[in-house]
Amino acid sequence: MPYNTVNQLPEYIRKYTNVIQRQWMHVFNTVYEKTHSDKRAMMAANSILKKRFKKKESHTDYFNYLTDKFLKNLKG
Repeated sequence: MPYNTVNQLPEYIRKYTNVIQRQWMHVFNTVYEKTHSDKRAMMAANSILKKRFKKKESHTDYFNYLTDKFLKNLKG
């Protein structure tokens, strides 16, 4: 079942930022359209969370990581 809005997403996804929610929903819907499998779509969408937070424990850590990376690029 594809999702139409972020309000329909599972509870554990709604705790993340709007950007992550939309990304998760996009991946889920795309895989579901191609495979018609809830299980495969869920696995693919959840892999987004694993990739985003592989080495980071929270959104704050991830934000700090991105900020540090951006500032290092400015320095040279």
